[in-house]
Amino acid sequence: MSETRWSVGALAKAVGLTVRTLHHYDDLGLLKPSERTASGHRRYTEPDLHRLYQIRLLRQLGMSLEEIGGVLKDPEALRGVLRGRLQQIDDEVWRLTTMSRQISGLMEQLDGSRPPPSDELLTLLGRTSLFDQYLTKEQQISLGEQATKIDYEWLDTEWPAVLKQFVVHCQANTPVDDPQVRATVGRLGQIMRTFTGGDVGIMTQVGQFFQDHGLGVLRDIDPGAEVGTELWDYVSRAVQAQ
Repeated sequence: MSETRWSVGALAKAVGLTVRTLHHYDDLGLLKPSERTASGHRRYTEPDLHRLYQIRLLRQLGMSLEEIGGVLKDPEALRGVLRGRLQQIDDEVWRLTTMSRQISGLMEQLDGSRPPPSDELLTLLGRTSLFDQYLTKEQQISLGEQATKIDYEWLDTEWPAVLKQFVVHCQANTPVDDPQVRATVGRLGQIMRTFTGGDVGIMTQVGQFFQDHGLGVLRDIDPGAEVGTELWDYVSRAVQAQ
């Protein structure tokens, strides 16, 4: 009994792909027909069909055509490619879980007796993502959960006031153990504990964020502030002096 053979059109119809896709696979070297007719027409065999099923399975796993080509040439590479793909999926699951938690918290606020305006909700969504690159996944989840519990009316008033007060202390070169400076540090501590839920690790990373990007934040709050990186050194020394 002779082995079944398919033309490119027949194979495309049988597996639910387009002729153009099969031509593309051929051009890339992913799936070349085992035979051709005397007139040059493609003829695909059972082994070709098996290879095509492998390609489609790997595509369903989210692999690129380049990755698939590497795996088909070297089956041992499959483990590494799958490991990378699994990490991507885990990251996406984490991202969606975090988003779900944030949305659930915002929905609870919307369903409350005094739901906040829509612009405040959008602001809330952007607050925690500011620090994402400095935090672990677990820390980001924790910060996202804490964000739904905060009185942002208080925070949006207190945070700029404390930052501006530190600018005054720094410009005046007020000793870091001065009672007024100690009081400002106390207010900063309350802000950090409220924002982070008291997580020391998150507070440390948020502090590092301001060491790296704090001047940009300061200019948004107080464009006229004439102070540089010495501000964050001053704040650090003031905190350590507590």
